[in-house]
Amino acid sequence: MKDCPIVNVLHLRIKALALIFFWALSLVACGVASPASPTPTVPVATATLPPTETPTPTPSPTPQAPLAILLAPSDADQATVAALQSMLPGLAEKAGLRFDVRPSLAATETGNVRIVVAIPPNPGLATLVATAPRVRFLAVGIQGLQPAANLSVIVSSADRPDQVGFVAGYVAAAITDDWRAGVVTEEDVPAGKAVGLAFRNGVTYFCGLCQPVYPPFPSLGFPVEVDLPASAGPDDWQAAITSLKTWQVGTVFIYPSLADERFLAALAEAEINWIIMGPPGDTLRAHWVASLGAEEPLQAVPDAWAKLLVGEAGALVTLPLGFTAVNPDLFSPGRQRLAETMLADLLAGYIDTGVDPATGESR
Repeated sequence: MKDCPIVNVLHLRIKALALIFFWALSLVACGVASPASPTPTVPVATATLPPTETPTPTPSPTPQAPLAILLAPSDADQATVAALQSMLPGLAEKAGLRFDVRPSLAATETGNVRIVVAIPPNPGLATLVATAPRVRFLAVGIQGLQPAANLSVIVSSADRPDQVGFVAGYVAAAITDDWRAGVVTEEDVPAGKAVGLAFRNGVTYFCGLCQPVYPPFPSLGFPVEVDLPASAGPDDWQAAITSLKTWQVGTVFIYPSLADERFLAALAEAEINWIIMGPPGDTLRAHWVASLGAEEPLQAVPDAWAKLLVGEAGALVTLPLGFTAVNPDLFSPGRQRLAETMLADLLAGYIDTGVDPATGESR
């Protein structure tokens, strides 16, 4: 049987419809989603940590700046103490140092001390210098000390009572008729004793035996010495003048602590000329011969301080004794040149006063 074209076409159409049906069915099957099981949410446990305490740092103590000390014994000259108390704090501040004033200092107290400035009377400085080698010391006006590796010394020849007395005695003998010279000293103090003995030696250096030509003749010869207490008043002054006039003394040296202007005026009234330390009053110049002195030691302190700061110790600064002023009517230029030549030899060590300045005794 031959194939019928119509039948064949029909078969093809049926197959096509069948394919379309199964294709559509597969699409429906794929489009229906099976219910998805929910994914359980697992809670995440967050651990809460306790707050961390930050420890508070303990502050380290700030190290104190080193010390600069003014070592001023209780019986030190108060004018000197006041001057240094005005000067040293500023110098210490510029150097980054603290400043203190003490009447004494032990070696065990020098641990944070850098500089010590000491003034008379000697506070045992030699021992401190030896036991505190890292401390730098400056002695101002303390006699009898030698510089050391950690010690500088400022002294004035005006602080040497023996040299002052010797020069005053030499001048008094040089300008006074018949060498009738005298000295008024403070009693019961070594410096006063040193001035008196050195004055006699200065007179002797100029005129030898100094034997006057006419009377009266004191039993001990010239010069005449009168000792007065530091508290001397008008009655004491008049007694001293009476003694001096008895021996016709023409020129005297007055110990610094006794050079009260009222006493000087009384001497001038008695026609006695005088030599002093320091300037005379304006109304007393007619009987004033000369003034002895030296540069003030405190003026040398700033320079010495600066050198100590950079480690330059061991210096000896000597401020020379000299004539700060003279009365040419009583102390002629020729006599002055003679005295200055002697003074230069004295300061150079070619002449010895013969007196221990610390004790006032002969040596």
